[in-house]
Amino acid sequence: MPDIERLPSIPTDWPCVEHSSFVTAAGLRWHVQRAGRGPTIVLIHGTAGATHTWREVFPLLTPVADVIAFDLPGHGFTTGATVDQLSLEGMTLAVRALLLTLDVIPALGVGHSAGAAVLLQLASYHEVAPRSVIGCNSALVSINALGAILLPLSRALFDAGPVRAFAAALLHSGSFARTLLRSTGTRLDVAQEARYVSLLADDARVGAVLGMMTRWDLAALQATFPRIRVPVTLVHSRNEPWVSYDALLRATCALPMRSVVDVTPAGHLIPDEKPAQLVDVIMSTLAALGPRTG
Repeated sequence: MPDIERLPSIPTDWPCVEHSSFVTAAGLRWHVQRAGRGPTIVLIHGTAGATHTWREVFPLLTPVADVIAFDLPGHGFTTGATVDQLSLEGMTLAVRALLLTLDVIPALGVGHSAGAAVLLQLASYHEVAPRSVIGCNSALVSINALGAILLPLSRALFDAGPVRAFAAALLHSGSFARTLLRSTGTRLDVAQEARYVSLLADDARVGAVLGMMTRWDLAALQATFPRIRVPVTLVHSRNEPWVSYDALLRATCALPMRSVVDVTPAGHLIPDEKPAQLVDVIMSTLAALGPRTG
């Protein structure tokens, strides 16, 4: 049995908090949300996100599936991440350890942005590889908008004197978080924006995001695409400002079983913006898988 704790460290109004627990794996204390019965669906958020990414999607899936969402290392309420666990390979190995601890083999993995990259990397670990992957605005190519906002902040935070103090003040005031959110092209409601702002006003969480940026090796992941033998569905918007639609299609043409679902118009945060449409894709993908054999 996994080491599971239920502790009052998560806000009581956090989405789906009634399904939250803490699980120890790979030296991390993971915030995990799990509910429902049926084939297992794993939901993995993107850079700077957390389980609240799936606030609308999670409850729509639990009537038909065993749904698991968690905060990635350094994100949300998961604690204990090392520097190595912020790389794509290190983060994926940590997720693998969590799934082994939970004793689950996903029927379907759904990843938003960087979460899609983790799922495709996970496909090489056969004991926990999902039978199918859905990526939402998948960050399988460089996100120029993210770098344009984060890199100046990173340099400023490592500066000295008034520059660093000014950058820290922007971070803690929420101004940085709101600028980042506006750049996604998704308009959030007040409560959801406040959740993102609260997470991104924290030094440690922003440090984890910066650590991911400097250690994320997408070229190595792309080199594995011809060997990925599971269906991959890319749910993407042509006008989303973070991940170029054309660049993504070029980068993923080597995936043997790739399909594309166009959800234009939408910003980067598809699970927030078009949850019902995303759930429709998930349900049809799950139905096409059929029961697991062997």
